[in-house]
Order: sequence, then C-alpha cells, then structure tokens
Amino acid sequence: MTRLPRIPLALLLTGALVLAPGAAQAHDELTGSEPVDGATAEAPEEVTLTYSGQIATVGATVQVTDEDGQEVTDGDPEVEGTSVVQDLVDDLPDGEYAVAWRVTSEDGHPISGEFGFAVTGSQEQATEEETSAEESSAPAPTEETGAAETTEPEPTTAEATEEETEDAGRETTTEGTSEATDAATEASTDSDSGGLPFWAWAFIAAAVLGLGAALAMSWSRARR
Repeated sequence: MTRLPRIPLALLLTGALVLAPGAAQAHDELTGSEPVDGATAEAPEEVTLTYSGQIATVGATVQVTDEDGQEVTDGDPEVEGTSVVQDLVDDLPDGEYAVAWRVTSEDGHPISGEFGFAVTGSQEQATEEETSAEESSAPAPTEETGAAETTEPEPTTAEATEEETEDAGRETTTEGTSEATDAATEASTDSDSGGLPFWAWAFIAAAVLGLGAALAMSWSRARR
C-alpha cells in the first residue's frame, strides 16, 4: 500500500480551506445605479443598474414605486450585459421613489437589493415650458394693433346716454327757437300785408263818424 506524502496533502487541504470562502463570496453585486442612491434630481426617464458581472437575461425584476406605493415603471427591464435598464413613465411628479431589484448573477445565484431617490423641479420646469410656449405662440403686434391701441376708448353706456340726452336737449332748444322765429316772421309778414294796424283803422273810423255828425248838424241848422 502506497502512502501519500503527508506534507503535500496538508498543503492541498489548507489551500482548499482558503479558496472555499473566496469562491462562496464570488457572487456578482450591484456596483452603481442611475439615479444613485439618495440622489435628488429632475424626473429621470429610466433607472439603470450596473453589476460586477454578467446578469442572466431571465428572472430580472425592477420595481419603482412612489410615496403612495404606486408603481411607475413602464414595461419589463432589459438586460444588457452587466447592466439592467428599467423604463419609467413620463413626467414623474416631485416626490420620493423606492427601487427594489432582483436579478440572477452569472453563477446562477439570485441577488437583490433596494435604494431610493427623489424627484424635484419637474413641476416648475413644466410651468416654465408652458409659459415659454405661450409667449412664443403669441402673435407679434402689427401696425393696425398699434393704431387700435392709440384710438380713444368707446364711451360706456352711461356716457352714451348722457350724450344722447344732451343732443336731444340741443335739438329741442333749436326747434323751439326756430318755431318762435318762424312765428315772429309770420306775424311781421301779416302786418305788412294788411296795411295799417287796427288802432289806425279805429282812429280813421272815429274821425269819419265825427265828420258825418258835424255835417248832419250843419245841414239841420241850414233848413231852419
């Protein structure tokens, strides 16, 4: 029976004991993410996870939830070598988000973890973009617009009523003055066309009667 040398066998056993923990700890691990853990930035379009080794294309899951626990992912994650990319819904509102992931490393061992990030400034940016779009779509002022701005404003209903009342008063006064003038003119015309006035005719009639009475008295005396 052949006996193995004791010293080489001891060395082999020692090496196995040293290398065994190293092999057990050789699983892949997460080395980075975008957004990074604890970051605060504008709303991202996707979450990218980077690992120390190749990731199996089957069994990868990435869940991103908001403060209310609602999932904001869009579709399934895509495995690209050592990276896993998960698309997110558009226009994430401001707030905090949690990421929970689970993948299978190259050696077939499943690994998992979680981290979080915050979104801020998305609402302010959307408001600024809407304001800028409205300003850019507003028509440029033309010469006609400038002329219209310099014209006098139209009178209000009360002012228009006062102006109409004043115009009506002026028309009434003008008509009264015109009628009085016409009446005076007509009276003057009648006086001219009729000859002497009434008092002159009365005086002539009295004179004729007086003359007739005097002649009658003279004739009566002559007969006596």
